[in-house]
Amino acid sequence: MRSIINITIVAVIALCSSYVSGQEDEIKAINSLPDRVFAVDFYLQRALPSGDNFVGNGLSNGTGYGIRMQYDIYKNIYAGGALTQDFFSVKDTDAIGEFNRATKFNAYLFLGYDYQLNDDWNITADLGYGYSQNKNRQSTEQGGGKFKDTGNVFRITTSIEYNLFSATSLYLSPSYESISYNIKSAPALGDTFDKGKFINLALGIRFNVRDYRNVPLKDADNQELIDLQKRDRDDLSISERRKLYFLKKREARRLRRERRRNN
Repeated sequence: MRSIINITIVAVIALCSSYVSGQEDEIKAINSLPDRVFAVDFYLQRALPSGDNFVGNGLSNGTGYGIRMQYDIYKNIYAGGALTQDFFSVKDTDAIGEFNRATKFNAYLFLGYDYQLNDDWNITADLGYGYSQNKNRQSTEQGGGKFKDTGNVFRITTSIEYNLFSATSLYLSPSYESISYNIKSAPALGDTFDKGKFINLALGIRFNVRDYRNVPLKDADNQELIDLQKRDRDDLSISERRKLYFLKKREARRLRRERRRNN
């Protein structure tokens, strides 16, 4: 008899623990922003040439802009592509050549990790590789000519991000890039024209799409949302799926605000 009582007590304790754990997971999921599945970035950038080479010795600090798109592929690991353009003036023609300004264009793919510190802050880091091109222009006094230098860019990009809203955030992004140029030069110049290095500092805005499909909404008071959740997702039309997404997003924000006020 005593063993039966002991087993019953253990079972009750286990059930209660499971229920409490489930409630804590539900509250945590509601209070936290859902995972990001897609993002688009627009940013302004300050580009600083560096190193003892034709870039570091010949170009002044530049200003540019860029756009990035990233997709979550597995548990906060993301992949994407980026386009950047930076504008430079020449400070030393002896080091870089007879032209007075250059425009650097990069197009590359990247792979990285997105770490959510809390509901307000994120940190990201990624590695990128792709194509780079410098469009060089001479002044009228120099002859008015145009020519290009091409190469491959390797870029390390990091960011610290503050979430203004669930769909919008601001971020500060330090990055480093090394470009291997396909420039033929005299052997006596060594590796002066082989590589160019840049340290960049960007300020940008990020637009996010988050995954609300698994957000628990047992306390939802929107009847249309409740009805859509009860139906099989495969039976929903495209417009109904879109409506379900935005209803869950709005309801999740409401529940998160209510729980924060109550706490």
